[in-house]
Amino acid sequence: MLADIIVLLETLDITQWSVFFLLHSGRCSSVDLISALEFEEVFGKLYETSQRALFDIKSTEAQHYRRYLLQRCTEPRQIGEQPAQTYNRMPQFSPLPVGAETSDGIERALRGINYGKSFVFISHLGEVYPSGFLALSGGNVRRQSLADIYRNSPLFRKLRDSRNLEGKCGVCEYRETCGGSRARSFAATGDMFAEEPYCVYEPRVSLQPRRA
Repeated sequence: MLADIIVLLETLDITQWSVFFLLHSGRCSSVDLISALEFEEVFGKLYETSQRALFDIKSTEAQHYRRYLLQRCTEPRQIGEQPAQTYNRMPQFSPLPVGAETSDGIERALRGINYGKSFVFISHLGEVYPSGFLALSGGNVRRQSLADIYRNSPLFRKLRDSRNLEGKCGVCEYRETCGGSRARSFAATGDMFAEEPYCVYEPRVSLQPRRA
């Protein structure tokens, strides 16, 4: 089915394809998710499509796709070849400065957006969440300024500190780039700092995690 969707999209005049990876939250609490290995298979299809498609591909709730992209982009260097210049199809890793002029008008973020980093979700009651999928409030805009909540909330500060990550996420060399889905970890374990439950990668570098 995914292959059929890709074939269809390549016939359309689109600028960006946003791919959302489900997690056990809200109305999707009882939905069967794909396995960690199937995540990698989907990543492979997205990467291969990005090499030929004229549109960008953006992932949501698949932070470890960033790790996959970096691994694939370094493959030519490992065998002595010159890597292809594919940054225009990789908005999460673009070397272009923020606000740079692009042919399609979409600004390219220097780093991937993650919980507590460059994004907030404000509910209709004014509660400020790190994500619409992680219902833990850092404060309320009816009582505090949004800037104060974002900068100083203990929740947001902890989420921005990758040393709080546990399990293999906490010792992974890609933890600053990826960091895993904190909402998926919370939904699966009740601990937002637990390791990403749908990642097959085994870290090669032993970093020392720290819980605040």
